[in-house]
Amino acid sequence: MRKDKLDNLKKILECLKEAEDWIWLRECARRTGLHHSTISRLLRDIEEFIDQQYIEALNIRMIKLKNKDLDINAILKVTEIKRRL
Repeated sequence: MRKDKLDNLKKILECLKEAEDWIWLRECARRTGLHHSTISRLLRDIEEFIDQQYIEALNIRMIKLKNKDLDINAILKVTEIKRRL
């Protein structure tokens, strides 16, 4: 996996860990300095570690970590192994 992709995933995971509860996808983009479509694309790689909720009436997507005690480096290692398979 490319280093910039790992760095971006790490930024997203740190933002989600920092947020205690649900966070808007665009708010995560503001906090990390990444484009919202980049975050949306990268979330597909870690979707088993996050909960997502789409609110159609407001046209927003909310995200949060399933388990706050997860180690960020462990998630990145699992993602890398999954990509190799």
